[in-house]
Order: sequence, then structure tokens, then C-alpha cells
Amino acid sequence: MRHIYLIARREYLSYVATPGFWLSLAMVPVFMLLGIAVPVFLDRSTPTRYFTVVDRDGRYEQVIADTINREYNAQVRSILRGLAKVPGQEAGALKALEALDEGQDVASASVHLGLQGKTALSAIKQTYVLVPAPADTEDGLRPFLLGKEKISTPEGPKELYAAAFIERGEDGAVSIDYWSKAITAERLKGTIRRAVRDEMRTEAFARAGLETEIVRTINAMHPVISTLSPEKADGEAEVTASDRAPYFAAVMFAFILWMIVFSVANMLLTSTIEEKSGKVLDSLLCAAPVRALLTGKLLGVAAVSFTLLAGWAVAGAIATSMGTQFLPEGGSNNIASIIGAVLNPGLILPFLGYFVFGYLMFGSIFLALGSLCETLQEAQTLMSPIIFTLMIPMLALSFALQDPASPVLAIISWIPLFTPYIMLARLPADPPMMDIIGTTLVMVITTMIVLWAAGRVFRAGAMHGAGVDYFKKLVGLGKSKPARS
Repeated sequence: MRHIYLIARREYLSYVATPGFWLSLAMVPVFMLLGIAVPVFLDRSTPTRYFTVVDRDGRYEQVIADTINREYNAQVRSILRGLAKVPGQEAGALKALEALDEGQDVASASVHLGLQGKTALSAIKQTYVLVPAPADTEDGLRPFLLGKEKISTPEGPKELYAAAFIERGEDGAVSIDYWSKAITAERLKGTIRRAVRDEMRTEAFARAGLETEIVRTINAMHPVISTLSPEKADGEAEVTASDRAPYFAAVMFAFILWMIVFSVANMLLTSTIEEKSGKVLDSLLCAAPVRALLTGKLLGVAAVSFTLLAGWAVAGAIATSMGTQFLPEGGSNNIASIIGAVLNPGLILPFLGYFVFGYLMFGSIFLALGSLCETLQEAQTLMSPIIFTLMIPMLALSFALQDPASPVLAIISWIPLFTPYIMLARLPADPPMMDIIGTTLVMVITTMIVLWAAGRVFRAGAMHGAGVDYFKKLVGLGKSKPARS
């Protein structure tokens, strides 16, 4: 046991005592924060885009302007409804909503808000603004679209972002020529297309004898959909964020499990190759038995992974605590639902159990491969099939969120190498107990077999210098001849 402890401590300190470990520990919460902040920053930093519409018949220009204003106002109303639930912001938010209902613009309505409300409202802005056309032909607008000439705006001279030429044929068909240097941007073009399409339908109904206002009222109608669960009692059957949270948490845990297992297993592979090429492994074998060396390495790197998990958990708790201070009541409730799902023992305990067996399987495999290779380049030929195999559960996890009870997932979960990830994602859907017990037993048995086989490979590679060809002899489970003494 002393040999195992000393080797495990050596492996643990060799990673934890380096600046690179702490950098990698900090990178995950940093990237999570950037993943949230960067899209918001990019959206807010996008300048206002000015575009124009040349409508020969004058039918659609105002319709497009109304559509853009309506989409912007919908975002503003969503923010105001959230603010109306925040203590101290209710009165101002309700007055702002009333001002919008009376036809006031957003700037006029926002005077009723306090500093927090105005700050929340500043998170969105009207990206596209319709301006009068400085010319009515393609050749006339080309200099403005190329930036050679500027248009007059309240913010000063600006470049014309796009121009839409709309023409209506004698048969009622409408064609739109959309001009812009931003040839990959689809958002404004899609908005113009939807606005013109809806107006075309309104006109078609009007020609059939229906009044325009009646048609517009009908087009504005939409059903209110409520998602209900038959597993909940009557009167409380509506599905809430708390009901969905376990599914998101399970997939998140499965992804973290995959990332941790792959990362730490790769650590074992790299360190073993480096120690073998530097003759450090020979020195360790002189001081400890092979079994103690194998066990100590697995335990040491496992401790590194638990340190990573603990660090990420602390960072996530701090970020969540800070983030809830700036969210409306509804947003705070959603965060609380996710936290409750993450802290559910019915998810944490399986996560830890699946981590142990997933790590032992892939860690021992990578450790054995490292003992057979002299260089990282040589290891890559053996790693490629394993990496492709590991990608299968990752692809399945994206589907598990949509249909965790899928028969395909049920079949894949019986493959021992995939069991830790797929079963973890399936747990919120209450899979049959036969699946839980059966897949766990198969996974445990497979882990024992993999550990036994990895021990043989590690012994052959570490003590006898066996190479990649050793696999050919291992298939027959026969004794391999040492490559060198």
C-alpha cells in the first residue's frame, strides 16, 4: 500500500504543482463566462445598420418598417415584463408598458424606468433602421452601398448597409432584389421577406372579399400552447422549468464526464510515454511492483480529476450566486431549478459511480497504450480508433436531450464503453430498472476485464519493452515473448 500511495502522490503533485494545471482549472469557467458574455457583447457592439427600400408601388415599405419596429418592441416588452417582477422596479416597468400601449416610442417609455431598468433595456437595441432612399435605381444606390457616398442619419453620415428593390408583376407575383456587401448575412433579408409575404397574403384575402383589418386580425391570431405531463396531479400538470431542469442537468453531467475522462486518460498516456522514453519508468519499476505502479498512477490522476471537478463546482457556485443578483425573479427561479437538479443525489451519485468505472476503463486502456509506445507519434496510430469510438456518445448526447427514451439510446447504453455517458443522460426519463442494473453489471464486468488485460499489456510494455505488435499476441491470450530483457 505504501508503494501505491507514494506513486499516487507523485502523479498527483506532478500535475497539481504546475502552473499549467491551475491554468487549465481556470480556463473552463472562463470559457463558460466568455460563451455567455461574448455573444451579448458582439450583439451590443454591432453598429446600427441603415437600409432602404425602393418600392415601385409603395405597398410594402411601411409594412417592412412596421415589422422591424414590432420585433424590436416585442423584445422591449419582454424585458419590461421581467422587470415588473423585480422588487422596486414594478411601478416603472408597468408605466413603461402602458406608454408603449399608448403608441409612445421606446425612448419616451423608458423615462419611467430607474437606473437598473434602463441598464437592462440597454442590453437590446434596434439593429436595423429604415431610411429614405437617396436614389431609386441600382446604379444610383451603388456608391452608397459601396461606402463611397454616405447617407444622412441622426447619428451623422453613415454607410448604406442594404437596399431592397420590390416590384410587383401583373400576375400578382412579387420579386425582391436585395443588394448588400454583407453577402452572408441573412437576418435583414429574412425579415424583409417575411414582411412582404404576410402582406401578400393579406392582399390575397382582401381580393377574395375580406376586409383588410379582419385579415390582419386573423393573421395576428396564434394558439397558446401549454405543455402538460400526465405524471403530475390535476391542476399542477403544466410542465415548468423545474421539470425540464433534470434533463438539461443530466446531459450537462454526461458531457462533463466525457470531457474529464478523456482529458485525464490522455494525461496518463502522455506521462507514461514521457517516463518510458526518459527511463523514469525503469527507475520506478526498480522501487515498486508493477501492480503498485499501475494502481498508483490510476489513483493519482483520478485525484487530479476530482480536484478539477471541485474547482469547477466552486467556480460555478460563485458565478451562479453572482449572476442571480442581476436576474429578474423569473430568471432567478430558472437558475434555482437548475441548481436543484444539479444537486440532486439521484444524479450526483450515479455521476460519481459512472466516473469511476469510465475512468478505470479508458484510463487503464490509455495507460497500457502508453507503455507500448516510445513516442507520441507512435501512440497516435493506436489512439485514433479510440478517439473515434469516444465521439459516438458525444453525438448521441445531443440527441438525448430531445428524446432520452429513444430505443436507439437504450441499445447504445448496453455497450460498456458508452454506458457511463448514455445512461447518465437517460436517468431523468426513468429507464427500466432492468436497463439500469443490467448495463451497470455489464460495465463493471467489462471494467474488470479491461483492468486485467491492461495490467498484462502494461507489464509487457514497461518491463519487457513490448511494442505495438504485442496486441497480435494478446488476441490469443497467450504468453508473449519479451522483445528485450
